[in-house]
Amino acid sequence: MTPSPSGNARSAVAWLVLDVLLVLEALLLAWVLLIAVLATFGSGASVILVQNVSLIAMAALSLLWLVITLVGALRTRASWVRGSALTIHVLLFAAGTGCLQLGIGPWQFGFALVAAALAGFFAAILARPTLQEIPGEGSAAE
Repeated sequence: MTPSPSGNARSAVAWLVLDVLLVLEALLLAWVLLIAVLATFGSGASVILVQNVSLIAMAALSLLWLVITLVGALRTRASWVRGSALTIHVLLFAAGTGCLQLGIGPWQFGFALVAAALAGFFAAILARPTLQEIPGEGSAAE
């Protein structure tokens, strides 16, 4: 038996899938942020400027949250990463279904968001956190 619940093959594959999805989502969100910044500088109307600034703030905060989760997934594989990834993918599912219902962009994009959200959700459920020894405490096997 492995000393850590993350030592099984299914968990390792789930962490790999979660890492890949978080990297792809971070790249996509960075692209959205870049487009929003370029649209803000290209628009002249003040109403559109205020809407773009709120979009930039939302995209920047979302990107920060996603990058923190990605770094945690790559470095620590801690339990908080699973909760954060689950939340991100529930919100991504909502965004994908919103794209499909509202007709924002091509329908393939909406389905891709929903598929990524479902894959990330199940990968986060299957990924098990790494147990970390607390200095000065005995091992879990004692």
